[in-house]
Amino acid sequence: MNEYEYIYMKKRKDFGRYCNFDTVEAKILGQVDHQPQCGDMYVEQTIINAVFHNIPEFSEHSVNTARVKTSARVMTHVEGGWPKEIDYSEAQDTLKYRKRLEKDPAYVSAVRQLTKQTVPCLEMNNTIDLFQIYFQDEEPDHMPEILNLKTIALFKDPPDETRSVTKIGWHPEGPTKLVGSYSNLRFQRMSEDMPMSSFIWDISERNDPLMELRAPSPLICCQYNQKNADWLLGGSYNGLINHYDLRKGPSPCMKSSVEVGHYDPVYDVVWLQSKTGTECASVSSDGRLLFWDVRKLSEVQDECVLNDGNKEHPKTLGGTSLEWMQEAGPTKFLVGSEHGIILSCTKRPKKQVEIGSWFGSEDRGGYGKHFGPVYSVKRNPFHVKFFLSVGDWCAKMWMEELKGPMLQTPYYPAFISAAGWSPTRAGVFFLARQDGRLDVWDYFYRMNEVALTQQVSDRALTCFNVQAQGRLAAVGDAGGTITLLQLCDGLVDPGPNEKNLIGMMLDRETKREKSLDQIKKQGGVARKDDKDGAGGMTIDKTKYQEREKAFFTELNMTGDDLGTTLPAR
Repeated sequence: MNEYEYIYMKKRKDFGRYCNFDTVEAKILGQVDHQPQCGDMYVEQTIINAVFHNIPEFSEHSVNTARVKTSARVMTHVEGGWPKEIDYSEAQDTLKYRKRLEKDPAYVSAVRQLTKQTVPCLEMNNTIDLFQIYFQDEEPDHMPEILNLKTIALFKDPPDETRSVTKIGWHPEGPTKLVGSYSNLRFQRMSEDMPMSSFIWDISERNDPLMELRAPSPLICCQYNQKNADWLLGGSYNGLINHYDLRKGPSPCMKSSVEVGHYDPVYDVVWLQSKTGTECASVSSDGRLLFWDVRKLSEVQDECVLNDGNKEHPKTLGGTSLEWMQEAGPTKFLVGSEHGIILSCTKRPKKQVEIGSWFGSEDRGGYGKHFGPVYSVKRNPFHVKFFLSVGDWCAKMWMEELKGPMLQTPYYPAFISAAGWSPTRAGVFFLARQDGRLDVWDYFYRMNEVALTQQVSDRALTCFNVQAQGRLAAVGDAGGTITLLQLCDGLVDPGPNEKNLIGMMLDRETKREKSLDQIKKQGGVARKDDKDGAGGMTIDKTKYQEREKAFFTELNMTGDDLGTTLPAR
């Protein structure tokens, strides 16, 4: 006789809700009196374990899911699925093919069909009761007024000698890697045995660097190529430009020559948008903005001498920072100088590079320049005509059509060394201070005070960079440590209509500054017409010096020559 067995399959959600067990007190249901004479009726045996239960057994059983047998197997991954005319090793060809494929209506319908198949898999074993309150005692984690920065990793400089982190560059393909440039900017304290290497870090591996970048001179800046992630561009302390190809090793595959390179340290470099992806620019304190092609670093493609705009006796201005953004115009460059002035340069094809504006220069009709070198110039990624600069104890916001700053933060007790905009929120920017604190300003909610201040390090902060997705931020300090911070949702997720509201606010401030400039010009004409000079403005030098001395005393700065006692970067 053949025996048949049938197993019924059910989903977990078909069983209903989970049993709700409660704790109750013990109760006596019955009592049997002790009778010793009953023991003579039984024969003593070895003690055994027996298990009893009151669940009846039937031939039909219910199971959740069928058992799946797993086994480890080796799989070889080979790039495939591309048409014959597409070379999958070329990133540019594959990117163009993907963009063309995404516009195909068949691709959209295929994705929707796959989505329908994945929905039942996601809903499997879903037993949530829609009428039960699961989060009654919990509050939402992220509110606009509750902001925080979480430290998730520390990357310390491996050498024993203390060096500063001068620049940080993020990997273009996501928050996986970052490159840190290490150098000692106090040049007179630089020892002969100071290490020359910089390092690439993996955010998931915090003990040892992923790769070492070797250079004959310490790297002050280093950036990834946005098209080819294996290429890096580094500027050295000795003025040379180093081109790295990570596929060929940790040493630079090509370097600029001493005859045509910078004469002073290269403070900033940028990759330019081009068909080949090989063009770049660099700025140095020797007062030159140079344009290169990494395929031929033996010669300079173009050059711009940074000056103060005086036609009779031009004065060279050393460059300390460089900003270029494709959205603002491929020919526009912003250069921060050692004299606290920001220069706007224009590079047109087959023409000499021209300096169009001097922001903050009093000789060029501007005002409000910084009292120290402009360490950072950053354009707003949503409103590219507006940019942020730091170079003393405050941060200033500028507009391309104005010669002076339109907005300014209050003066801090410590020098500001770096700044950066949020790539996801139009009204948020960050300021790194030399007392080890990081300030977050949120103009979408308030403009009169800092939204968040956090102590990041005990040493002075030297550089700052936000990852392209806006979730992670890296901060470098003077002790050679890179602190990786995770931003809360309030600093990442944009507010309702934030981009348009911030744009309206910036336009309002621009109109206000233009009106004030017009009033000043009218006042200047009136003073010229006053022959007696009754309408002129006089400044009491004694009161001016007293106020200036009180200002520096409040900042704990004393000395005869206050201009030379600025904190060293």
